[in-house]
Amino acid sequence: LISPAFPNDPCNRPIRTRMTAIMSPASYKSVVQPSLKAVVSIYTSKKVKTQEGGHFSFGPFQFDIPKNDTPMRQQALGSGVIVRKDGLVITNNHVISMADEIKVVLVDGRSFDAKVIVRDPDCDLAALRFVKTDKNASLFEGGFPTLKIGRGDALEVGDVVLAIGNNLGLQGTVTQGIISAVGRVLPQKKSVVSKITVPLIQTSASINPGSSGGALVSMSGELVGINTAILTPSRGNVGLAFAVPSNYITPVLSAVDNKKKDVVRPFLGCTLKKVSYPGKGILVHSVLKGGPAEKGGIKAEDVIIELQDTNITDSDRFLMMVALQNINSEILIKVKRGDDIIRCTVKVGVWEKGTEQFIVVSDDRNPLSGSTIAQMNPTINSKLNIDQDKTGVVIIQVAANSIAAGLFRGGDQIIMIDKKKVTTLKDVTSRLDKAVSSKTRTIVTIRVARGDAVIEFRLSVGGGPRSRL
Repeated sequence: LISPAFPNDPCNRPIRTRMTAIMSPASYKSVVQPSLKAVVSIYTSKKVKTQEGGHFSFGPFQFDIPKNDTPMRQQALGSGVIVRKDGLVITNNHVISMADEIKVVLVDGRSFDAKVIVRDPDCDLAALRFVKTDKNASLFEGGFPTLKIGRGDALEVGDVVLAIGNNLGLQGTVTQGIISAVGRVLPQKKSVVSKITVPLIQTSASINPGSSGGALVSMSGELVGINTAILTPSRGNVGLAFAVPSNYITPVLSAVDNKKKDVVRPFLGCTLKKVSYPGKGILVHSVLKGGPAEKGGIKAEDVIIELQDTNITDSDRFLMMVALQNINSEILIKVKRGDDIIRCTVKVGVWEKGTEQFIVVSDDRNPLSGSTIAQMNPTINSKLNIDQDKTGVVIIQVAANSIAAGLFRGGDQIIMIDKKKVTTLKDVTSRLDKAVSSKTRTIVTIRVARGDAVIEFRLSVGGGPRSRL
């Protein structure tokens, strides 16, 4: 019953309304207590160069600093999650990538040396295994507590999750938050996050240094993500935390089972785009010639609406679902082609990561200064939503406020310089270096393909500041 603010006003009458309470659980202990047992603290160390000695002068003062021959070790910390009873731990690759000694500590006090079994830098994941010796063999009896692996693609914005890890060195720290976004792709920066090639889960659960590699746990007590990074103006958490979806653990475990050091990831051979509102599904932008998708009957401009009888709403969740598929297995993909619904059986292929060749242009006399330029291959093309079978040279990104900014964009394919075709990075450097180093001003033409358009820039270089004509 809601009473009016002015009860004596005859126009006001009490209003009866029904209000639905949103109840939060009084305690999360039924989820936290079993999950805590499977989350471990990871302590790493590596040898670092010792201080070099030498003779130094400061004004009239002369002094010698002796060489320090004492071995020094740099230490770091992180977290991990036990996913198998034999002591197999999943963590972030960046937690252990530089370490030559790794120690893992459970919340019950047991500690073990560990060794790296598999690395997957593209997903920032790694698998460790406890080292068993005659002295600690009894600690392996009965196995280890594990956390069941759930599905990150099943999360929805607003779902409650818990982050568990070695937060700032405080073992077993548990924080609570919600899912803020699923399929977050972050801007390219010089950070751990920018090196990850898969869409991430964003959460408001607080994580800090030491939390990396820890568990993101759903209210059903399943591992749905591996906490990996934060975005912050300082070193502290401001509610922008990110986790690698648990789906990408599956290829890591497959590599462990097959005794491979490198992860083999499922591959369909097509690039994807959003469907214009109010359409549903995801648009196939291009199909790699001879790839699994083409062989299965999928064509460019098809709209994928189902994978294995599950409705598809966005490309990020679709990629997470693909990560769960076995190599060489056959999957059913339903597409809409015009007014027809077509069922395509696709045999899952293997993602073969190409060797990426690129250059960063930093000479301010060069009109491309501030741009990163790469040799095109399926890996690069898929990131930029370019047909996977295209070849040539493409601009990956352009730094803000650089010489190239305002002219060129990430995704621009350089097709000609001074009316000569460009096919390699060497073509770019050789044709621009001579003009840039000239003592007299020279007009250089650079032609790029931007989407369906072709744009030609006429630029003045050499002998003075660059200007656009």
